[in-house]
Amino acid sequence: MKAIADANRDEIGFVNQAKLTQAVFEERIIVAILRKKVIGFVVFRHRKTDTQTTLSEICLDQALRGQGYGRELINALCRDCIKHGHSYIKLKCPVDLPANTFYECLGFQKIGTEMGKVRKLNIWELSVVETR
Repeated sequence: MKAIADANRDEIGFVNQAKLTQAVFEERIIVAILRKKVIGFVVFRHRKTDTQTTLSEICLDQALRGQGYGRELINALCRDCIKHGHSYIKLKCPVDLPANTFYECLGFQKIGTEMGKVRKLNIWELSVVETR
C-alpha cells in the first residue's frame, strides 16, 4: 500500500506508513488485491456523531485505472457504510485533479469548494442508498 501511495504522491499527498498501519489496525481501510498483489486501497472513517463516512484517501495502481477497480473500492466502502448504519460518504479533492471526474461518474455530487492548506478543494458527497 505504501508503494502505491508513494507512486501517487502528487495526487494524494504524502501518506506515512504509520497512518496506513493505524487504519489497518482500526479496520478503516479496504484493500483491493489482484493476483495476490495489492493494487489499491481506500482509507475512511465512520464518524461517531452522525451518519457520515469520510473518505480520506483512495489510491489505485496507475496501470490499472479505468478498469473498474476504483468503482469496486467505492462499492465496497458503500457496503461497509450500510453495514455500520452510515448514509453518506464525503470527501475533499483538489480542484485540479482528474479524480474529480471519477467521483462525478460514480454519482458523487459536488456540494462546494473551499480553500485547503495549499490549494482549492472540491467537496463531494455520495448517498450510499443510491448505490444499492
